[in-house]
Amino acid sequence: MNPEQFLQSIYLGDRACKAVHIESLRRQIAIQVDVISRLKPGTKTWGFFSEADIPNGWLVFGDVRAVRFEPAGPVPNDLINSISVKLLDPCEDSPKYLFELSIDSVDSIGIHTEVLLQIEASSLHIEDPKGQVSSSF
Repeated sequence: MNPEQFLQSIYLGDRACKAVHIESLRRQIAIQVDVISRLKPGTKTWGFFSEADIPNGWLVFGDVRAVRFEPAGPVPNDLINSISVKLLDPCEDSPKYLFELSIDSVDSIGIHTEVLLQIEASSLHIEDPKGQVSSSF
């Protein structure tokens, strides 16, 4: 499964970003989501399938080369609007991808700001709250 197919196998609509965790020495970034839903095998739409839901799951990006928040300042803390991926470096040993997440930020007086989180990484997997890897590409 390639990263684009992997992202198409999960549903993050109406889901919120609870945390962004950066582990510099491990070159890893993890984003906690209130619920990560998996699409039912063989389908292309979510269809409210909840048997494979992972409450408080983590999207874990590995071998991270760079991270950017645009605009600088607001902390992603609300709905995840979208997630996409494109190939940056097709090196066969360890291809690099640019993952782009659009996540809302809401401040203490209710002002919304869209934050674009860009992560250059080689891998992505899902972990449950206990650290068990659920799926990866």
